[in-house]
This record gives sequence, structure tokens and C-alpha cells, in this order.
Amino acid sequence: MGQITTWDEFPTVEYVPGVFRQTVSGEKTMLTRIVYRGGVVIPDHVHPAEQLMLIERGRLWARVGDEEAEVGPGSLLVIPSDYVHAFRQLSDEDVVFYEAFAPIRLEYLIGYKGPDKSLVMIREGLTGNPPR
Repeated sequence: MGQITTWDEFPTVEYVPGVFRQTVSGEKTMLTRIVYRGGVVIPDHVHPAEQLMLIERGRLWARVGDEEAEVGPGSLLVIPSDYVHAFRQLSDEDVVFYEAFAPIRLEYLIGYKGPDKSLVMIREGLTGNPPR
């Protein structure tokens, strides 16, 4: 991969059912392209990385801390480190958005074997088991 590239060079990973992620990373920042497909619900979770989101297509209900809103194309979300946040797809249309993280989330790198605490919270939320 060169310094100038396209998303076509990065594999797509189905992170949790219906959530498809592509990731590119530098040393200090990370950018992901996410597609929600099929009525995705992401329950409350937190992670230590700051997160910025830009919605390109589709509509989501989003909660960041105490704030809730319906968001769509052009919406920006700023999620501070360790802030509780959640999302729900609002229609059958795919939702496409981009996320920037700092510091990078090592667990998003293909082949990384370390822990992903937010994924554990998401999976437990999807199965009805309470997060720890």
C-alpha cells in the first residue's frame, strides 16, 4: 500500500452481525469506513479512544452521553474518550459512515489478538447479557 490509496485496497471485516468495517491506520490516528446492514443495533459501550463520526448515507438513532438524536448524511458526532454511546439503524437502507480514532484502536487492525472491551460489551448487549 502506498501513501495514496483507495478503500479497495483494504479488506472488509464483518465485526459483529451486519456491521462491516474497513480500517486504515497511521501511527497516531485511525480511520474506518463502516456499513450497517440489516437493522443493526449497537448497545451502550465505551472505549478509551476519542471518536469522530461523519455520516455519509442512511439514518441512525444515536446516543452520546445524555444526548440523543436522529442523524443522517452530513451529521457529525464527537464522542469523547470513555463516553457511553449507542446506535440503531432506522431503515432498511444501508448506513455508511466514517470514524476517526485517536489513539488508534489496535483491536481494529487485522490479525491483532489483544482484547477489545467494547466488542465484549456490544456482544453481551446483543445477547441480552448485561455488560460488566
